[in-house]
Amino acid sequence: MNKILLYGLLSITLLAGCKKEVVPTAAETVTETVGRVSVQNIEFNYLTAKGQLKLDESGESVSSGYSLRIKKDSVIWLSVQPGLGIEAARLKVTQDSVFMVNRIHKEYLATDYSFLSNKFNVNMNYDVLQAILLGNYQAQGQEKVTEADKLQHIQQLRANLLFDYFVGRETQKLQQLNVKDQQTNNTITVKYNNFQEVGQVAFAHELIAEALKSGQPATFTLNHSKVTTTNEILDFPFSVPTDYKRL
Repeated sequence: MNKILLYGLLSITLLAGCKKEVVPTAAETVTETVGRVSVQNIEFNYLTAKGQLKLDESGESVSSGYSLRIKKDSVIWLSVQPGLGIEAARLKVTQDSVFMVNRIHKEYLATDYSFLSNKFNVNMNYDVLQAILLGNYQAQGQEKVTEADKLQHIQQLRANLLFDYFVGRETQKLQQLNVKDQQTNNTITVKYNNFQEVGQVAFAHELIAEALKSGQPATFTLNHSKVTTTNEILDFPFSVPTDYKRL
């Protein structure tokens, strides 16, 4: 279960290391325009989701139920629940820290992004992780926009990372994100499917992240069965029993 939590989320943040430059104003939905790009992002104070997650890596497949909570720009909280109301693991990510507890093996992780970046040779960033989970487009000042019949293709070069966004012209929703590290050739492709209304904006209820690092593929899938936004304050509980071993 460590693998499905830590490596699953590391997969979708494999190449994410640049902070966004444009922050949408507070509203239920926002249309951002940089040059000719127009996209509708979901906005909220608190978001909750439930569903099934799955990780396929090295010929192995692991799946489980989950509960997800997000406080915008602050906290991402994930509880992994294989069944019968039993929690196997819990993850809490903040702007500067990553915490995980594995109840099956009585282990926990408490670290920062620099530790993970050095250990796994990847760049970590909360803002990009949140945007990927939500399917939100991150604007940059320098962009190349290519118009097509059904899609807008936006390219951004951030240091050695090449971002390719594909936004539906009619839906104004991010449908696919490709990121390539031009030094290592590591890549990640995130696809967004099954759009359903959440409040007044369409929201992808399926996220499929396919990462390729050192030639080794890994696929992380989230299928939301229920997504809600609220202004009510949510809790993000996280505690570690004293007899647990630190990783």
